[in-house]
Amino acid sequence: MNHRTAWIVYTLLRLAFFAVPFAALMILLPLGGIGQWPTILISSAAAALISVSLSVILLSRPREAAAESIYDWRLRNRTADDIVEDEALDAAHAAPEPATGAIPDADTGSGPGSGRDRGTESGAETGAAAGITADGTEDPARRNPEA
Repeated sequence: MNHRTAWIVYTLLRLAFFAVPFAALMILLPLGGIGQWPTILISSAAAALISVSLSVILLSRPREAAAESIYDWRLRNRTADDIVEDEALDAAHAAPEPATGAIPDADTGSGPGSGRDRGTESGAETGAAAGITADGTEDPARRNPEA
């Protein structure tokens, strides 16, 4: 199937899946005494839901053919240099990045600067601000008299 045929088939089937339920509801709803604007709104909403459902269920092959035609059309002017460049970029993105330092674990709060590590500056500062010495005991000189 060529590019245009795949898109024409897919588009016409999608339009038919919307138009048929919309027309049927536009004919049937006024018979129940519903006004013009509610009929249009209800018909279009119901037809859209029906259209999406039928498209997902019944149009997998035409959708895949249309997607392949987009892919082929998009790659029609690629040169050998473009292919080599794309492969080099993909390889660069797939390579692991070098470790630059420890990153704190969000679940445990461990790591540098988390406050649980008493050997780091941030841990010592946190402990000192709370009246706790570096060995984990309470500093009586730093007690809050108002507490």
